[in-house]
Amino acid sequence: MLFRSRRVLSYFSAKYVKGMYKGTTLGPFWLFARPLLPLAITAFIFGNLLDVPSDGIPYFLFFLTGNCAWMLFERGLRFVTRSFDQSASLMKKVYFPRLIAPFAAALPSLVNFFIYAALLIGVAIYYLITEHRWYLIVGPRLLLGAMAIVLTLFFTVSVGLWTSVLQSKFEDLKFGLRYITRFWFYITPVIYPMSQVPPEHRWLVYVNPMAPLVETYKWSVLGVGEFPAVPLMTACVVIALVFIG
Repeated sequence: MLFRSRRVLSYFSAKYVKGMYKGTTLGPFWLFARPLLPLAITAFIFGNLLDVPSDGIPYFLFFLTGNCAWMLFERGLRFVTRSFDQSASLMKKVYFPRLIAPFAAALPSLVNFFIYAALLIGVAIYYLITEHRWYLIVGPRLLLGAMAIVLTLFFTVSVGLWTSVLQSKFEDLKFGLRYITRFWFYITPVIYPMSQVPPEHRWLVYVNPMAPLVETYKWSVLGVGEFPAVPLMTACVVIALVFIG
């Protein structure tokens, strides 16, 4: 059914992506410019002022790598949560599988991921020129990083299938979701490495399904930390249960 309605899916996907810069003078330029200032400010506060460790990697590069995976989830969840509200007028006029709306709404977050990935490569080239060192890993382990991104996108849609329905009934959810994702951000190892968490307490961090996904991505791209095999398998089970639910 979804395949037969693929033109509707592509229509919604294009609509959501264009909505990211619609009405601006510089257009798609803002897709790259918007993430830079928040990234720079956060990296300055935690990396320079608070001197948070980064496992031997320049903090801005370390933080940007974790954000690639995290922002895929956070931005995607916001888009998917609002998908039914934004498509309500068309849903009343045209019949199509309702699942198309949340699945199409996840596409802008994937575009965001590629933007962050392009920034990541640009920053790595900057450090190559200034420090004569290439920090990114090139090898088979990148496949595990790609798997972590696919799982993150799947988890985003899985959670969004719950929140999109709740949002259509309770308008307050869009305000509360921002606070929830901010708290979720701080309990996910994005601004700090897992090496700073005492070994006996790491299982508490890995209860959060996003933690092994972010950690796997950082391990595959930067080669820092350890590959969280067992937490990653547990996260897969949790993601499957959320989706089935």
